[in-house]
Amino acid sequence: MHDPILDFKKSIKDLKSSLENAMSKNIDLKKKSPKRIYDFRQNRTDYLKSSLSSSMKQFNSSAWSLCRIHNLKKSNEKNIIEILDLAIKAEQKYNMSNFEDVLSYINEIQEKISSLKSGAQKEEYIEFEIPSLPLSIESDVKADIRELKRCFNAKCYRSVTILCGRVLETALHRKYYEVTGKDILETSPGIGLGNLIGKLNDKIDFDPAIKDQIHLINKVRISSVHKKKEAFFPTRQQAYAITLYTLDILKKLFNKI
Repeated sequence: MHDPILDFKKSIKDLKSSLENAMSKNIDLKKKSPKRIYDFRQNRTDYLKSSLSSSMKQFNSSAWSLCRIHNLKKSNEKNIIEILDLAIKAEQKYNMSNFEDVLSYINEIQEKISSLKSGAQKEEYIEFEIPSLPLSIESDVKADIRELKRCFNAKCYRSVTILCGRVLETALHRKYYEVTGKDILETSPGIGLGNLIGKLNDKIDFDPAIKDQIHLINKVRISSVHKKKEAFFPTRQQAYAITLYTLDILKKLFNKI
């Protein structure tokens, strides 16, 4: 059986090699060149781009797969969240062809990998620790998280991501009320998570990691809810990571950690 930590380490090694090759040839992902069948230089550039794209996809997939080790070591959760945060930032810089920044984030990830503990993998029923919450939303959020847990253990992973979005909406609406004294549901009842975080950002100094986590959760939630050309089915690892993110955001919003 594969060890997700060893797989992730290998994906990092492959990505770093692809990045170094791309940087040595000044590859720019945003620049599109015309196809010329007999243009060796262009064919070489296309090959490097393809190799880099494949390495980046494997890196992202392996990062998500780290969640497979959660059942054995509770202490892994904080490290996994931090690693996934860095992986998101690395992908953002990759899409901008800022390969030096990508390497910087990968080096940070490598420093954190040593603290992860692995072993034989097995799927078990899972328990989520619910952080302390304002009394005004505590019962609703706890009910959603209990439902989320049932969905996760029943392998209904799309439902898990939808419930994560609902929990975040409840929490952010409450945070907005705490900061402004206004109920945004009255003035903007259909406001989405993206716009809500934007309004909150004008009022409080958000940790950039929170915004990245919220945008990721919202993106996955939208893919799960709305009809697409191809149906989106989150994996167990993705659903677990999204849940970790959601609970982590609740702690950061309402607890001094």
